[in-house]
Amino acid sequence: MVSVIVPTHNRQALLERKLQALEGQEGEFEVIVVADGCTDGTVEWLERYPAGFPLRRLETEGKGAAHARNRGAEIARGDILLFSDDDVIPRPGWIVAHQRAHSRPNTVAVGRLLLPPGLKGSGAAELPGPPLFWWNATGNNTSLPKALFEEVGGYDSAHFAGYGGEDPDLAYRLRKAGARFVFLREAEAIHEAWDYQNSALRRARSAGAAHMRLYRKYDDAAIAWALGVHPVLLVLKMTLLPWTKRLWGPRGDYELAYAWGAWEEYRAAK
Repeated sequence: MVSVIVPTHNRQALLERKLQALEGQEGEFEVIVVADGCTDGTVEWLERYPAGFPLRRLETEGKGAAHARNRGAEIARGDILLFSDDDVIPRPGWIVAHQRAHSRPNTVAVGRLLLPPGLKGSGAAELPGPPLFWWNATGNNTSLPKALFEEVGGYDSAHFAGYGGEDPDLAYRLRKAGARFVFLREAEAIHEAWDYQNSALRRARSAGAAHMRLYRKYDDAAIAWALGVHPVLLVLKMTLLPWTKRLWGPRGDYELAYAWGAWEEYRAAK
């Protein structure tokens, strides 16, 4: 069985779209919604939601997505965990595609993730196709065996309580444990991160800082180069981007904010 784990925080309208999309899914599955510090009536709304599938509800204390996902995984009954945030809307056949991907052990399956046209270049996560790298395994559209998740210790909610860092940290440990990463084109979902436009630069700085913490945690230069936070890269970005970011469009602003977030974290630790 597949346990779909959905953390949410004060985004009831998006969550409703998510659950409606899950109504049409096939396969053996349960859905665990983790309401993380919600104050907008989400918890009460969930209690009344007439789900056509097994729906379980859990409240956490506003400690962030990593903690919420861990709590959802703890109570999951399925042998496969499928992590997918509240703003990721699955297409038909999504759960079945993930379920089939686990015929071989120690598989980490990463589904196709598309952005609406208005979010192209915003910095919001997307994965339209291969190549697949280990750091593409995010909490938007990724499944793995529960036993493997527990073996590597789940999400590190102590180091990554805010936005960013928890996904590549988990993926790095899965890679070190010998996991096999596969791309699932047929497990398609739309990342409707509409609030991203209003918070992109704040999120970029937070992600940059989190990825610098990840680099320091393992002291592995491969992480720094892969995630673009090696000090050499940061100096180049902060020197060149102010002069060239117009050529990049919104992505240029995002990359510059990301670099500054990483650099500030780097300097603070010295």
